[in-house]
Amino acid sequence: MTLLNSGGAGSRGMRLAFEQLYGIEDGFARVEFSGRTDQWILRSALEHHGLLPEADPPAGSGQRFDEEMARFQQVYYGLLPRTLAEADGRALPGVPELLAALAGRAGVRSGLATGNFREAAFMKLEHVGLGGQFHDGGFGDDAEDRSAMVAVAIERLANGAAARDVWVIGDTLLDIEAARANGARSLGVATGPLSKAELLDAGADVALADLSDTAVVLSALLGGSFSAK
Repeated sequence: MTLLNSGGAGSRGMRLAFEQLYGIEDGFARVEFSGRTDQWILRSALEHHGLLPEADPPAGSGQRFDEEMARFQQVYYGLLPRTLAEADGRALPGVPELLAALAGRAGVRSGLATGNFREAAFMKLEHVGLGGQFHDGGFGDDAEDRSAMVAVAIERLANGAAARDVWVIGDTLLDIEAARANGARSLGVATGPLSKAELLDAGADVALADLSDTAVVLSALLGGSFSAK
């Protein structure tokens, strides 16, 4: 939860879609969601319930998995508007202000690096009033591994910038690892499962409680004096 809290709408929509397709209630009960891509989450559930042949190769490259993912996405996208409407979703503190401030900065490009499927990501953003803030990035459709997904986002958005000029903002260990794997810097936000201290221990370059203080976040990302570790 770095930009928004959907109130559980996404996970509920995925559970309902899985039940509708495969007749299994709470099909993701034993699957870890935090920091994972939707592609990884879906494959894990399908494998756990024996719904993929063992010969299907990993990393989303198997034809059978691709077919199942397409079926799942179609049902999930049909359910998500309802689960979003039923949930108490909201943008997290400071996010609208930060995005507005970054939009006015020359040479700054903001993009998404989210484990959500692309269409689901934009549906969630629109629902909490953040529609139109992002146009591209890396998504759960692009890669099963989060580091590979972040690499896709950087390729699409960095426009030739050096890796160390790229900041990955996230709230899980996997976000920090993905930044490191791509040579980028990371800003850890303690709005998820980890505290500031844990994010720093994991290797975050900077850690904040949240993104509510726009001046502090801008100082961290764009340079200048900073002492909020």
